[in-house]
Amino acid sequence: MNLNDCMIEPAHLAYISRLVGKVTVLLTQFSFANWIGNRADELGEAETKLREVQQRVTLLKPEATIPFASFVYFCSQENSWMNEFAITPRRVADLGLPGVNFMYPGDEWDSDVRTFSSTEAIEKYMNDVTRPKVIDPTPSMIPIHIVQQAVDRTLRALRARFGKFTISQIKSFSIYLHDLDKVLKVNPAGTCEVQDATEERRHAARYVMCSQVAWYGFAYSWGWGAMEVSGMYFDYRFKEPNPLAFYLNILSTEFLNFGNVRQAKRTLEFIWAKRRELCYRMWAQSFRRKESDVAVARGRGASIAADRTA
Repeated sequence: MNLNDCMIEPAHLAYISRLVGKVTVLLTQFSFANWIGNRADELGEAETKLREVQQRVTLLKPEATIPFASFVYFCSQENSWMNEFAITPRRVADLGLPGVNFMYPGDEWDSDVRTFSSTEAIEKYMNDVTRPKVIDPTPSMIPIHIVQQAVDRTLRALRARFGKFTISQIKSFSIYLHDLDKVLKVNPAGTCEVQDATEERRHAARYVMCSQVAWYGFAYSWGWGAMEVSGMYFDYRFKEPNPLAFYLNILSTEFLNFGNVRQAKRTLEFIWAKRRELCYRMWAQSFRRKESDVAVARGRGASIAADRTA
């Protein structure tokens, strides 16, 4: 079973376990490969990945688990800071989970013998981790008018696809392009405005990135999703949702597309095929909200008790 980086709640994992039965070999991602914060692991991605590995091994009980799909390093000046937080094979091995084995390129696994050379593989990987790496400079600048054109073109596409009223309800936000020292004010109801960067505008901008990343984010339907994965930006209000990002990511797929009869049929078939998974996801979100409410209530109770004691 290959789960890679699938986002799966424990309840859904238990459901999958009942469906597939005994898992001989489980393959799973063990480190992040996306934006995790503003020069810090503000999303807790490292701990989340470790917790996911533990849950998968515990609930699926595979004979062997091969962690993979995480042997990367962030090679741009814009995202290289994330290398400090990457999870190493040694850290996974130190969890002491049963049946976890690493394989190095060139290693083979024989289904008759069923043995691994995990210790040797980990040593090789750790040597790779400490080896000096080349970090690329900030990508080449894109002229500001080209970036502006890409944003305006995508905004028009969003309004055409999802309706002018829906997209126009989304609030404007700003992007500071640090290599051009310009600010883009993205207005979903209209156009993209280019502003000279003042101290006030730099600090007010939600996002900070270089011009090539901003251009790519809007030049292609999949661009925003690629930008989010790359980690080559800052989001100073990352705790606040950005509805425009939601519609940009939907635009890159045929998901929830009711543009014509064929697309509507495809969308409904997809939703029907995923009905059980969607139910588990909604249940998990509801459960998390209840847990959060309980935690807040406990916190308030402790605070009141402390006040009374004082």
